[in-house]
Amino acid sequence: MVRESLHRAALLFAAIVAAACATSPGHPGIPTTQTEYLIAPPDTLTVIVRPEPEIKRELVVRPDGRISLDLIGDVEVRGRTVADVRNEITRRLKEFIVQPDVTVTLTRSESRIFYVFGEVVRPGAYPLIGDQTALYALGMAGGSTKFADENNARLVRPTPEGKLVYPVYYRAMTRDGEGQTNYALQPGDVIYVPPSPFAMVGYAIQTITYPITAILGIGGSQAITVMTGGAL
Repeated sequence: MVRESLHRAALLFAAIVAAACATSPGHPGIPTTQTEYLIAPPDTLTVIVRPEPEIKRELVVRPDGRISLDLIGDVEVRGRTVADVRNEITRRLKEFIVQPDVTVTLTRSESRIFYVFGEVVRPGAYPLIGDQTALYALGMAGGSTKFADENNARLVRPTPEGKLVYPVYYRAMTRDGEGQTNYALQPGDVIYVPPSPFAMVGYAIQTITYPITAILGIGGSQAITVMTGGAL
């Protein structure tokens, strides 16, 4: 029975590897970065209108992508730059105020989020504050686990035309000082660190032999280490 389970695990692992090889897309050169910040929910904008009496409002971008301001009502801000929003508010206020002096600033950027998943210590979503890189993202996630395939990580970037995938050589960056794949991050980027081949075997065996490991009281990373003979 154990031999049959191991055989099934080997077949499952082979299928996983074959699927990964068949579906792994090539990377289209170096990823480009967005040059201007585009506003999105739930960012916060501060709008100041002069001359006296001064109007000052701190406004959170609603889920519908709009803010509301005195005199002019709703303003569509989603996907627009701060300069675009300032120009529209100025234009619309001219119906009520002579030569309005409008200032619009991005007070809080909460729509800029990146994600780190896979074999990292703290997978999840993180705020993208300022200009940050792939190495920063992996550091925020606590670095890789001992089951990670560090030099086969990848950055997945969603675009209107579809997702773009780029290699991230984490081991080369941290141990060899190579920065070619330390890409600048954009909102929505996903960095995935896959398990090593040995870990994939361990996961496959663990899935098949879960009832046995549960009875023995072995679980999680301990089970993977036992099943692979501590070869990680």
